[in-house]
Amino acid sequence: MINFHNVQFVKSLIKMDQRPQPQLPEICFIGRSNVGKSSLLNALFGTRKLVKVSGTPGKTQLVNYFLVDNTFYCVDLPGYGYARLPKKEQIKWQKMIEKYLLQNEQLKRIYLLIDARHELQSIDRQMMEWLDHQNLNYSIILSKCDKVSKNTLNKTILYFKKYIPSVEILPFSVKENGMILSLKKEIARLKM
Repeated sequence: MINFHNVQFVKSLIKMDQRPQPQLPEICFIGRSNVGKSSLLNALFGTRKLVKVSGTPGKTQLVNYFLVDNTFYCVDLPGYGYARLPKKEQIKWQKMIEKYLLQNEQLKRIYLLIDARHELQSIDRQMMEWLDHQNLNYSIILSKCDKVSKNTLNKTILYFKKYIPSVEILPFSVKENGMILSLKKEIARLKM
């Protein structure tokens, strides 16, 4: 049973042929730099220390694997859209992420994090269009929901449901136990 009680960091990698063994089902978390991926993972794992959190955009530069309940891997992908990185580095990250998403038979779900405090950014829109074009199954997690009013959050959710009705929208805040539990239940429902 998936309950997130037994979580361990397995490895960081830059090439997909370095993926951990045994191969198990995977879910991944992707989004812009500083959207809250690391904080979300720590909240799911019930710790503040397993995933390094930084206020500096672009800190996660590797694909990080975490084994959950000896059942599946949670994968933390590098954030996209950090403009201060050299173009060569941005292209390298983009290719690594594309390869991970497209050449991964173990991948069961992509969770795209979008900051609830901001309007939909063009780079997030591009990511959603690319995921749709590739026929990849994803859900959107609206992160940092505690930073906006309930009214603003409801309007944001309605906007996304209208813009992309086929994609599940999950509000999330690391400060809201109910939202953390809802995401855990959503992940547990996946066929892994």
